[in-house]
Amino acid sequence: MAPWSITESQSQLLESISALDHPRAEALCEELIAYVRADAEPYPLNQARRILGALRAERQFTLLQRVADAFMQAGQADPVIRRQHAQALLDQGSLSAAEAMLLALVADTKSSPVEHAQARGLLGRAYKQMYVNASGTAAPRRAAFLERSITEYLGVYGEVRDRWPAINAVALLERARRDHIELAPIGTPPVDARALAEEILETIEELEDRATAWDSGTAMEACVGLGRTEEAVDWLEKYVRHCPEPFAIGSAIRQLTEIWGLDSESEPGSRLLVVLRAELLRRAGGPGLVVGSVARDRTAVDRLAEDPGLQKVFGSERFQNLRWYRAGLDRCLSVARVEDPLRGGVGTGFLVEGQKLAAWLPPVVLVTNEHVVSDDGTTLSPDRAVVTFRGSDQPGTQHGVALLWSSPWAELDVSILALDSLPAGIPCCPLAVQRPALDPASDPRTYIVGHAGGGEDIMLSLNDNQVLDSDDVRLHYRTPTLGGSSGSPVFDGDWQVIAVHHAGKPDMRRLHGEGTYPANEAIWIDQVIAALAAEPPPAS
Repeated sequence: MAPWSITESQSQLLESISALDHPRAEALCEELIAYVRADAEPYPLNQARRILGALRAERQFTLLQRVADAFMQAGQADPVIRRQHAQALLDQGSLSAAEAMLLALVADTKSSPVEHAQARGLLGRAYKQMYVNASGTAAPRRAAFLERSITEYLGVYGEVRDRWPAINAVALLERARRDHIELAPIGTPPVDARALAEEILETIEELEDRATAWDSGTAMEACVGLGRTEEAVDWLEKYVRHCPEPFAIGSAIRQLTEIWGLDSESEPGSRLLVVLRAELLRRAGGPGLVVGSVARDRTAVDRLAEDPGLQKVFGSERFQNLRWYRAGLDRCLSVARVEDPLRGGVGTGFLVEGQKLAAWLPPVVLVTNEHVVSDDGTTLSPDRAVVTFRGSDQPGTQHGVALLWSSPWAELDVSILALDSLPAGIPCCPLAVQRPALDPASDPRTYIVGHAGGGEDIMLSLNDNQVLDSDDVRLHYRTPTLGGSSGSPVFDGDWQVIAVHHAGKPDMRRLHGEGTYPANEAIWIDQVIAALAAEPPPAS
């Protein structure tokens, strides 16, 4: 292992965090922790803060906690480092540990107004989460958590007159009203939630172009509290346009759902949450998206796409976010689980227009791996295989298959199947007319839709999906997959099929150079087309 360099190694760590290269970031964090523990001097403070800030921004809370803990063990007692450690504990659900750390930090930062306010604000966040988690428990205990949280937020507001603690107090006072919790009067005179929301909104409106992303998010919440949906939508557009990090997007989603009680099926949540969630997924900060019955679930998305208010949010450029998200859901309709009647799901397949592959194929075919379905006697045979379209068909609907063409595992590992019936009205997956540019400067990505682990739900892999390398036949990438993903379509950023996924290993042999790396592997779809063109059609 090369020695840790505060300049070069740290630069590599920050790059891996920004690129969402989680395995690389984790490995570099392990090197950093070992270095910090062995070094006689505390890590340079500004550099330590920068690393922790990057981990927090990308919501890498496990690594944030471990690295901050290492800095602290090595003698770095800076309040920012302690606060970041507490933040990691909060976002991992360790509320009591976070509370103890924050109480000490509040006591230790009385001479530093900014850090004192931040520590009290996080303490308010801890009690707020305790209140949310205590749903269904004894009312007095819940009320105590709620009152302590409001007291902390209003205390911060009284000290620094900033708007973020004030809007948290507004949200919690409104939550108390909805939950029918009687609180003792807070403040002198007692705080009126609506009046405070109007005061916050007026202050931010006066800032005009000087309003920050956080101000826009705060104004959006104030408008929610005041019942001004159209204004909330306007402020949301500014928030997602300028919001710098997935952490802030995730925080807004949590606040709107857990405290304001919004949902995606009714206003104003139907106008706000889908935008924030799509933005979080677009920035690859969110997990893979699990889709059940798309035919049923997508109605809400269709309704939102036609909503003039939502189109107003995205505008000519931002609307691409929702359109892109909807295109991914549409691809789910064309993806099937390949099943053995006795063993359940064994792989994935996807519908393609047959003539786009070869002129002699039927109008619609299913593409999967040869190691999933073939007639070589070692895999699932076509006469036993059935496919189900979990995102479009009615439950229990199965389709039989017939093998039209295959290429062995050692070559292309692709089977093309005919179906004895087709789900009604389902489009085929479009094929890319050319391979995407794989210049690292363009940050090429891949997206997979399949039945990961052979499960019944469809999984869209939307994060940790950088392209690693390619040659004439194969593509390597990091998009998350599991057994059962075999045969899944690999999409480019325009949701066009570029390859067929067929393997993933923690020690995949590199396509160029020596050694191995954790990678997934797919076969370029143009290689499948070329192989079909090189063979005469079967005799009819």
